[in-house]
Amino acid sequence: MSKAKAVPSPNPGGSGQPDAGAAAVGATTPQQPPSPSPEPPPPACTDTASTLGGALGAVSDAAAGAVICLADGSYGQADLSASPSGRVTLRAEHPGQATIDGATMSGRNLTIERFAITDEVQVEPSSSGMRVAHNRISGGYFGVEAAPTSTVSVNDVEIVGNELIGPFGEDAIHLNRYHDGDGDGIGVLIEGNEITGVRENGNHSDCLQTVWVGDHLVFRRNYLHDNRCQGFFVKDQASPVIGIAVEDNLFVRNDEPCAPSSPDCGQPAYFQVFGPYLDLVMKRNTIWQGDTVAAFQEGTGIDTRIEANVVERFWTSTDLSTVAYVDNTRCVREASGGAWPLSVPGETVDCSPPFTAPASDDFRLIGSARGVDWAPGEVHFGP
Repeated sequence: MSKAKAVPSPNPGGSGQPDAGAAAVGATTPQQPPSPSPEPPPPACTDTASTLGGALGAVSDAAAGAVICLADGSYGQADLSASPSGRVTLRAEHPGQATIDGATMSGRNLTIERFAITDEVQVEPSSSGMRVAHNRISGGYFGVEAAPTSTVSVNDVEIVGNELIGPFGEDAIHLNRYHDGDGDGIGVLIEGNEITGVRENGNHSDCLQTVWVGDHLVFRRNYLHDNRCQGFFVKDQASPVIGIAVEDNLFVRNDEPCAPSSPDCGQPAYFQVFGPYLDLVMKRNTIWQGDTVAAFQEGTGIDTRIEANVVERFWTSTDLSTVAYVDNTRCVREASGGAWPLSVPGETVDCSPPFTAPASDDFRLIGSARGVDWAPGEVHFGP
């Protein structure tokens, strides 16, 4: 895929102080953090197999609602193929104690969960209702690839609760064509994942890259840290992506060294969206610490709303004068050949906002309903 246009190096001023005349962040006492939702236990096994072949055969023959477990051990690639009327799950009998060498998923209504996975998970074209959940994925050209084709979509994919630990050959998550097939407003849900160790290696290594075109992409409550990647990257679509929701994500520290294979890789934007698109909502994200940039390029979609984010540096090369830009906290906001709205209600300029405990990656903003409302220590990622 084509490389993104470079974003100029930031210059936040160095002092860490708000711009002259900037509004101060409000209260000096922390908000009461929301109670984390308890992590549900893994589903009970309806059958347990001691061989991978036995487990895959059981999945193919299973009735809706079955949970086929695989005993502890190391196995080859898991090729799941079935189309049950309701969900069928393949999971590790004990979370993280069964290792598989990658997976493919075809058909519909299948879940793979709680494994250690050492190679790529591929969601095949024309599949629907596939779920990749609470795995530790630490190898492969991609970590997860959905629809390895430029012509055929996958429908209603969920990638939730995983640890994706780079380096990968290219992207941690790579989406080609995707579609909301069941009409629930979500074509692809990427939620509650931890993505780390992804470094540009000359192959355009991104944390999430979406190309071609899709609809109803939801990227929510993910934790990206210690990378050198484009964390959320939409580009190369010939027609508009319809419906993009990027909400309540934590992007921190995008300043890891370039991979040895690409020592002069440059500095990617942690959030970067290229048009065309329609109905983009960017809300309550925190993008901070370590050369972090949120960039908008090549066109503006209607109904774009940028609201209640905490961003070290906003940047645009396109005309954003008509978007709703409301209640954001930022250090720097720049335009290069583009434009921001003249009216930016509720904007706070602060290069040292009062985060709760950044040393432990708790980037909740004290006394404010902006940015993330959770901390990584409250969340379970992986098996």
